[in-house]
Amino acid sequence: MIRTPRSRALLATAVLVLGGAARADGSIQCDGGIVSLGDSKLDLLGKCGSPALVEERPVEFSQISVLPGAAPSEQRSVTTLEKWTYDFGPSRFVQIVSLELGRVVRVERGTYGYDSNATRRDKAPKIPRARCDHLVPREGLTSFELLSRCGEPAMREVGLATISSVVGGARGAASVFSRTAPIEVWYFDFGPQVLVRRVTVEDGKVLRVETGGYGYSSP
Repeated sequence: MIRTPRSRALLATAVLVLGGAARADGSIQCDGGIVSLGDSKLDLLGKCGSPALVEERPVEFSQISVLPGAAPSEQRSVTTLEKWTYDFGPSRFVQIVSLELGRVVRVERGTYGYDSNATRRDKAPKIPRARCDHLVPREGLTSFELLSRCGEPAMREVGLATISSVVGGARGAASVFSRTAPIEVWYFDFGPQVLVRRVTVEDGKVLRVETGGYGYSSP
């Protein structure tokens, strides 16, 4: 059989279409709303409930920064890549959501689902509400102070960050200094009328406080 350039192009297109079982997308539609790239794990849990399958594996990232007049520095971080698979039943496609450090980074569509009871089962977990005012989480607090005033967060994410600095010496010699510290991200939920607080904690101190979407906890 002789294949013309057009037939080879059509064949290559067919292989690309049929070769992958999953298709990437930017969001997942659930009964509780839409979850998009960049949304938090708390958003995913609050809107879509618990997944049918959770898979985890460690991943490492590296970033080198070079500033004028300064030695280059490298920052490595180790975190857990999670894949949450949602089965909405045989009439809808399976959705596979990838998360890094509590953020949605990818959504893929699989085959049709298998769970015939998916639409009849309540999968929404109870999300605990913070016992403090939403203005309490702020930079500079210790982790002990934050926990004492607000209680356990609704969710925690844990990773490792290694910062390496290269310092030049005589005759071209260089020394490398590294520091590794655990980094945690805590989510505090204040209910559906208040924005969630995403708190980054390192070495027992609050480094950064960010706001997310509205909460999901009930009194």
